[in-house]
Amino acid sequence: MKTHIRLKIFAVLSLAFLMMNSCTDEFIEINTSRDLLLEDEVNVDMMFTRVMAYICIISNDDGMGTIGNYSGMSVSGGNRPFQDGEASGVWSITYGNYGRNLSDIIRICQERDAKEGTNENVNKIAIARIMKAWAFAKCTDTYGNIPYFESCLPIKDAVYQPKYDSQKDIYTDLFKELKEAVAQLTSSEGSYGKADVLYRGDVEKWRKFANSIRLRLALRVRYVDPAMAKANMSDLSEADLIASRSDDAVINTNSQYTEFMNPQWSDLVERGEIVVKRVIGKTMLDILNNNNDPRTKIFADTAKADWPGTPGYEDIKNFGYRGLPLLGQCPVQQKYPYGEESVSRWSDLLWVEKIEMSLYKASETYFTLAEAALFGIKGSPADAQSFYKKGLEIAMAHTKEFYGSCVPQLPAVIRLFRPGSTDAEIAEQIAAKEITQAQIDDFLANAPVVTLTGSEEEKLEQIINQKMVALFPNEYEGWADYRRTGYPRILVGDDADDLHGKMPRRMPWPTNEQTINGDQYNAALSAIGGVDNRTIRIWWDANPNPIHKHPGTVEWREQTWLK
Repeated sequence: MKTHIRLKIFAVLSLAFLMMNSCTDEFIEINTSRDLLLEDEVNVDMMFTRVMAYICIISNDDGMGTIGNYSGMSVSGGNRPFQDGEASGVWSITYGNYGRNLSDIIRICQERDAKEGTNENVNKIAIARIMKAWAFAKCTDTYGNIPYFESCLPIKDAVYQPKYDSQKDIYTDLFKELKEAVAQLTSSEGSYGKADVLYRGDVEKWRKFANSIRLRLALRVRYVDPAMAKANMSDLSEADLIASRSDDAVINTNSQYTEFMNPQWSDLVERGEIVVKRVIGKTMLDILNNNNDPRTKIFADTAKADWPGTPGYEDIKNFGYRGLPLLGQCPVQQKYPYGEESVSRWSDLLWVEKIEMSLYKASETYFTLAEAALFGIKGSPADAQSFYKKGLEIAMAHTKEFYGSCVPQLPAVIRLFRPGSTDAEIAEQIAAKEITQAQIDDFLANAPVVTLTGSEEEKLEQIINQKMVALFPNEYEGWADYRRTGYPRILVGDDADDLHGKMPRRMPWPTNEQTINGDQYNAALSAIGGVDNRTIRIWWDANPNPIHKHPGTVEWREQTWLK
């Protein structure tokens, strides 16, 4: 893996360079490196916009990947969830985009301030450090040990075969980076302004975001290093964190540029009614449906099949809201019960043109604080209930707001999915999705799930279940919580693939690392026991009893449903 910096030059600069005089008399001049000139002229604001566009929209978790299999959120239709092998997407974009470009921004801003004897870029440096920490946290949480300290260095210091650092050392530095970046932020200097598509240069919101990411990572390590978890939570109060919708790290997709649109909407516009929507996972749908949660209809449609029509099942009038277990290479008799559109798919609401994409929401803060209090990591168990309910309240409010923003856009989605729908039919479908404040108030006042009950472990399960729903469709965060706690419970079929139904704990390193960084790859391989596969636990995945079996069983049918 090449980890030297290759400065991202934008299209305008690239075109200008190519159009320069190319006659042989000027061969030496033309072929002399212009890196320094370009670095003097490069607009770091544009670089930051590009990185944030990828992080927040283009490559953001939209729930359409395979990781949703491992969080209980959704089930990929054509994939093999228990197949082993590399998944290099997060690795490639971390080293090929986020890490390299954010490191460039930091270095260029530092050099400019040093040259000018000013401090005017201090906030740009701090914000880039925060996002770099966010990016490498996701990368190490995906693969475990990764090149960190010797990666994304200036070209003069480039290390072409960087060593893989331990995840503990990486986390220690991530905490340091986030703390130092928050200390750097100051209201006396400017920032990226409108080039910051997330917070428009609002320093106070960036401070809360950095602290909230530190809170997230601190909880991540509580099983492996409670002291580290406590140390990185102890100085954080609610006032320091994202604790309201107004501070959420979210961005709405753009309706003007295709690459910044909701990818589901773009696909629907291109292919129309032939688009097959993602199936919602049994785990998530059961959490919603079994608690009479008013959000059920927001995230899921009822199954398309109105009734099975099979002798002996005359009493079944329709399938309603029915989720799909995680079925890999299992016997076909375990797939028959869930075929013929007898399971729910994602709601039309998730296909609207302008949709909110999130990196962090206030509800996560309160579910995190609830778990931390329950186990005495921060606060006391007596505080857990109030934090937990606050998380539910914010999650409910967010869902209602989401519905409200989608309603004006729904007719266009319905017409693409179901051409020929009349105005009356469209109005009926929209009304069926409505979530009201009265429904929310009734749920919060009367639903048993709103109150933490039972043993410490049973309360933890409640917290993680509701946190997973609030995180939707952020599948990577759901997967992290599943690995860490073993919740929520996921019903798995009798898989006969590589992993035999065992949940992945990490993703293997890219296979090309064996060729271009072989010595360091082999050293890293030795450090994890000599096997590079999906069942190896990463450092913080240290819960001694992390997998909690689902109490149900996958249904079995000898044939498909008859229509």
